[in-house]
Amino acid sequence: NINEILQEEIIALSNSPWASSVVLAAEKDGSLRFCIDYRTLNAVTIRDAYPIPRIDDTLDALEEVKFIST
Repeated sequence: NINEILQEEIIALSNSPWASSVVLAAEKDGSLRFCIDYRTLNAVTIRDAYPIPRIDDTLDALEEVKFIST
């Protein structure tokens, strides 16, 4: 339960303006799944104009390459 994981210092209380809501969802086997709601943070996040390429796209582009240099 919440009090146990607070006492074990697995989680801590926070008053940060960047904190996101956390929900511990009960699984069928009784274990807890840690879920975070990032919708508020995502709403104020400025998107990068030049995002990092996806790794699978990069690896696909290298599929036919004969030489790789750094």
